[in-house]
Amino acid sequence: MACTAVDFRHVRAVTFDAGGTLLTPNPGVGEVYAEILAQYGVAIAPPILNQRFRAAFKELTATRPRAVVNEGTELAFWHEVVRRSITPECPANLLDQVFQQLWREFASAKRWRALPGAAETLAALSARKDLLVAILSNWDSRLRQVVTELGWSPYLTGGLFISSEIHAEKPDPRAFRAVEQALQLPASAILHVGDSPPHDYAAARDAGWQAVLVAASPPADIPCINSLAELPGLF
Repeated sequence: MACTAVDFRHVRAVTFDAGGTLLTPNPGVGEVYAEILAQYGVAIAPPILNQRFRAAFKELTATRPRAVVNEGTELAFWHEVVRRSITPECPANLLDQVFQQLWREFASAKRWRALPGAAETLAALSARKDLLVAILSNWDSRLRQVVTELGWSPYLTGGLFISSEIHAEKPDPRAFRAVEQALQLPASAILHVGDSPPHDYAAARDAGWQAVLVAASPPADIPCINSLAELPGLF
């Protein structure tokens, strides 16, 4: 769908969602979980782990946004996701050890794969003198290490806004207000790009921002691009 609803002439900053928009687990959540579990003598097939992970993540994020968001809440959230994904096969006395290792694994860029066009799009937009480029993501501070290891930090001329650090998560309007304040820009001058219709598109629009969804099968009446590589050419 053509992005005719977006006024690119007045955009002065572009923020990107991270997971699902710029990044995806490498080779996959189930595969990484299975690899680490095997080191402790626990065998669970990756498809089962993927299924459990998706179910746990969906249920535990159903009530978002949360009133309180910080590093502690993120640690507790992921501990519960892991617990639901790997039990009952993983003995209770190994749960914390496995979780801590998984927590460290996903702090490394080796466990993440850049989605097609991500680096090129960040580089192209950051080269423009009239644009700021940033990430606005529901994540924890591990994202800083991942971004640094991927070599993306120089592209983030507008900064890196992580929910656990700004104490608000999408779709909470406070997350968007925090970015506006930091960038000293009005809502209408900021474009958000993401893959979630409610958290990225609808929430940004409700906050007064412009928004574009990255989707292979776009919902009706939502400005979409099929891939990130299309975005620079729209400016």
